[in-house]
Amino acid sequence: MALLLVLAACAGSDTTETTEAEPTGTTAAEAPATTASPATTAAAEPFRVALIYPGTAEDLSWSNAWYDGAQAAVAANPAIALETVDLINDVDAAVAQGAAFAAEGYDFIFIAHGGLVDAAIQLAEQFPDTPVCLAPHQPESTDGQAANLCWVEIDQHHANFFTGVIAGLATETNQIAAVNGFEFPALTRQPETFYLGARCVNPDITFSQEYINSWVDTGLAKAATQALIAGGADIVMGATDSAVLGVIEGAAEAGAWAIPSYFDSYEIAPETVLTTAVHGLQFAGQDVIERAFRGELEPLITYNAVNNPGLSAAPLYANESALTADQLAIFQGIEQQVRNGEIVIPDETTGDITVGSVGSG
Repeated sequence: MALLLVLAACAGSDTTETTEAEPTGTTAAEAPATTASPATTAAAEPFRVALIYPGTAEDLSWSNAWYDGAQAAVAANPAIALETVDLINDVDAAVAQGAAFAAEGYDFIFIAHGGLVDAAIQLAEQFPDTPVCLAPHQPESTDGQAANLCWVEIDQHHANFFTGVIAGLATETNQIAAVNGFEFPALTRQPETFYLGARCVNPDITFSQEYINSWVDTGLAKAATQALIAGGADIVMGATDSAVLGVIEGAAEAGAWAIPSYFDSYEIAPETVLTTAVHGLQFAGQDVIERAFRGELEPLITYNAVNNPGLSAAPLYANESALTADQLAIFQGIEQQVRNGEIVIPDETTGDITVGSVGSG
């Protein structure tokens, strides 16, 4: 049903770093408490947060965005101390790192890696007094899960849908493509809804994609991008971490457009980056950490294009001529329909129609 609503509406329209900072006075909205004990603001000890992610704090992609959100929480709340761990990409490594932090008495373990669900579950069960959250993930049910475990679902693919609309309007070959990290629902939904967004405005569009099974291998990403462009694609979306630099390089050398994800990447290559699928990770990262600090975590916290303004297609900047005024108006109309709920984008795992498997878009 959700897919039909989309199309019907479219037819009508491993290093660590510890940080403490000065306050800036910005906090996120409060929410009902269910899973954590509130921090004692009068305590001499800081509220210690461990953030674990697959890339690095300066990769201009997924991990960078989460790091920036966490830094915003630190800046707004001087009692919060942050430590980060880079390049964690398997369950055993995540459990080892998280267990070390929990044993040391850290107040909150936050894993920003949708492929490490089992690690979050193990840590929550092993350390029942330590809140553990993982993003992104949406379970079928939170019934029976550990009381200190929370999931953070970010409907990232809403941003990919927006950029797909732009790609469907801007393509000159009617062929678009994607270079992706690993195949699992929270990732797969991104290229699939990129394609869905393009179909929304261009019924003649064709789509191809390649999974490189890496977050950081720029050479693999570049080679995949070059092959997709050789096959006719003139716009390539990247759904991976720092490996996206290979997507941008491959597109630049071929004179094609690149659409990175997670972190506004225009400044990397202004003549190549058409837009970016910005997933609102900074907003979510700050909000989740501040919820944990206030003791107001929930079993499932959800962000989408309705309640997270950071979920967006980045501005076209100097590349605005890639769309005509009429095409820009079409995009803006569709974006508004998504944000007000008129267009419902399918979820990756729940609902009658889902976009979490390859080919589902």
